[in-house]
Amino acid sequence: SFSPNGDGINDVFMIFSDGKSVKSVNSLKVFSRWGESVFELFDFPPDDYNYGWNGNYRGELLDVAVFVYYAEVEYIDGKKQLLKGDVTLVR
Repeated sequence: SFSPNGDGINDVFMIFSDGKSVKSVNSLKVFSRWGESVFELFDFPPDDYNYGWNGNYRGELLDVAVFVYYAEVEYIDGKKQLLKGDVTLVR
């Protein structure tokens, strides 16, 4: 879960790594429970708060809900992996 409330703590949903094995995040996509795309970003480094979802969609902060995410990461050795799951936006 994450809480985009502006307190500087856990305000962004992002991809974390161990700092050594992940070369890049090829894609991060977030969908509402109805399948509507609410966020997508491509080709960015992991572990960077500038490359994450802040809970906004079309300039508006979304309500508390569960969202589905898909992320493709590429490792230093060239292997790619699809990560998927859900994340809860809370206040």
